Amino acid sequence: MSLSDIHNPKAAAEFLAQFRKRFNTKNCMAPYENHEGSIISAHTLSVEAMLRKIAIDSHVYSIVPSKRIARDTFPFEVKLRGLRDVSVFNGFCKKHDVELFACLETEPFYFKRKQLFMLAYRNVARECYLKRKQAESLPAPEDFAAIHGIDGDLELSYAATMFQTASLRGAEDVETLKSTLDSYLISESWDRLVTRAIIFPKTPSVLATWAFQPFFDMDGQKLQDFENLEADMSQICVSLIPIENGGALIFSWLDTSNPAPDKFFQSVVKSSDLTTATIHTVFDNTENFAINPQWYDNLSQEKRDYIFSRIIDVEQNVTYFKNQRPEKTAPVLDDWGKGNVADF
Repeated sequence: MSLSDIHNPKAAAEFLAQFRKRFNTKNCMAPYENHEGSIISAHTLSVEAMLRKIAIDSHVYSIVPSKRIARDTFPFEVKLRGLRDVSVFNGFCKKHDVELFACLETEPFYFKRKQLFMLAYRNVARECYLKRKQAESLPAPEDFAAIHGIDGDLELSYAATMFQTASLRGAEDVETLKSTLDSYLISESWDRLVTRAIIFPKTPSVLATWAFQPFFDMDGQKLQDFENLEADMSQICVSLIPIENGGALIFSWLDTSNPAPDKFFQSVVKSSDLTTATIHTVFDNTENFAINPQWYDNLSQEKRDYIFSRIIDVEQNVTYFKNQRPEKTAPVLDDWGKGNVADF
């Protein structure tokens, strides 16, 4: 299916244009007024400190939108991209991107409290930027009617209404988290985050960074009720990054969070195969990742298909409720050595 197959391709094209426009808007999310320079494509995975360490010829694999809309294709695909185009969003002016994240860009990563805080802060800023735009981009009933040529009033189904409501709630929750972190940033209260990590002796073949609300742990145990709009919901920030001698999967959450983040972390580290558990933690929960081309190209087609099946599972960690722990059924994908759990 292409736009020409839709009843009103002009209305569909206008909707897509507005969708893309929202995600190209630019604003500095630093909690200060002294903005300087243009809004830049800020990297959540640092080019030199992180991406360069897994790149081949300055390229890594990441998710990109598909070039055409069709029933027999997915809306995105895994493609090689230049490092400057990976893991970026229009969220900071040049001055604040340089000043805020200098401890990550220009200093060796030694798990300093400020480094851990700024790593999580950048994750949340990106999620805050994207979640609001995702919520604003959900089509209204009149959009559906115009695109598909339906006369009369439309009403959203219960599932669609819940999805839209949950999307708005998710945007509000991450904005509240961002506001809290803003206050800690201004007061330099780096120790208000709880941080745990799995440290590997080898550089990971996948890098990623994101924040999310864990609804189920890897054992399928319910952590938070996403259908209860009155429930207290907590977020967890996750980063899989290279370090001087190996790599680290880092989890951080507010010291005022409910038990969900810690329970999700505990379900990951109980695995007998921490490399596999880490790979699934990434592909099951975020699209903001970069893949080492040499590792990916050397995988069998069956294993690449398996990875893609995890990426396209839109239910994210809800899938743990319906299936066995992923490492019990997954093919062997990689081995980064014995992982050690650490508290910071």
